[in-house]
Amino acid sequence: MVDVMDKRVWIILSAVFFDFIGFGIVIPIFPILVTSYGGNPFIIGALFSVYSLFQFLFAPILGRLSDKYGRKPVLVVSAVLNSLGYLFIFFSQNIWVLFASRILSGIGGSNISVAQAYFADISESHERTRLMSLFSSVFGLGLIAGPFIGGFLAANFSLHAPFLLTFVFSFINAFLILTMVKESNTVLQRHIKIELFNIKVIRETLKPKNMAFLLFLFFLINFSVSLTQGVFPVFSNKMFSWGEAENGYYFATIGLITFVNQAFVIRLLLKRFSESTLIRMGLVIFGGAYMLLGMAQSVYLVVFAGALFGFGFGLLGPSVQSLISLESKPEEQGIALGVSQSFSSLARVMGPLVGGAIATYRINLPYILSAFLVFLIYLWGRKSLKFFRPK
Repeated sequence: MVDVMDKRVWIILSAVFFDFIGFGIVIPIFPILVTSYGGNPFIIGALFSVYSLFQFLFAPILGRLSDKYGRKPVLVVSAVLNSLGYLFIFFSQNIWVLFASRILSGIGGSNISVAQAYFADISESHERTRLMSLFSSVFGLGLIAGPFIGGFLAANFSLHAPFLLTFVFSFINAFLILTMVKESNTVLQRHIKIELFNIKVIRETLKPKNMAFLLFLFFLINFSVSLTQGVFPVFSNKMFSWGEAENGYYFATIGLITFVNQAFVIRLLLKRFSESTLIRMGLVIFGGAYMLLGMAQSVYLVVFAGALFGFGFGLLGPSVQSLISLESKPEEQGIALGVSQSFSSLARVMGPLVGGAIATYRINLPYILSAFLVFLIYLWGRKSLKFFRPK
């Protein structure tokens, strides 16, 4: 049994936390930085997409490398790549350096699945969801802290200053993992081959019916979020004349609700409900929140829908990731979770492009589409799937 106070857990969580802080810092500051270099909205979108694209390509590779050589060396190298990506931004003077930084950070940011595999290695099956919920709660906490830290440092120092801080923290994390964390993978697969894009590996991962559903569901959740996230500031401004401050408070509130849910509430729910039940509950709440947003005509309804969204997302994330882990063989944890992160990254490449395109016809259409897709997969999965936990 692993103790949540175990230093390994908190060192890995700190690495993930600062990854998410860096992600949160990039969202509000990067467009301003790109504009200062003469970039346009297309370049801004391309920089966000290239990050997700390299996450998509390298998440299975890092997962496979961790199955072959161990979690620790992959976590160390990826943390170093992340720190270099932030350092490139700090010293950047043109857009091409920013592209290089996002490629490095995209590769380094593919380590999420390796961190999840580390937790899977050191925990029993009945502890898995608890650790995954703690892991997922760090996401919400990072997205709360990132914009606030970035905004403060950018306003009081410079646009580049926040990235120096994230460089320092990422480098410290690499050092702590190297010196204080023990390797967790006891079933190294030295014989496996590492390829840039291995369709066969992905196809093999998708073969089990349960796994295919879970990965598709994970893709859909992230697609739905990215489909609407970039559109929301335009939506809220057009509907309610919200500015940057109101949008910032709104996203921070959703992040806080998600964090509390994943860190505390889900533990209580797991005493009464299985992960598959929590997924079904989360889908209904998640889809309902999007439908309300799509129909919202008042600020109160938008705020209520945001709270529902945070709660539903908090149920879905750790439950789906835990079942992906539980459906995988012990020697395939890295690749299974790596493929899941690739699906997530692919969703974040496609979502903003699709959401922006359909929002030009009707600003609330991305929310209606997201609600429709969520309810569709709920109806399919509710009747056709059973999830099994290993004994």
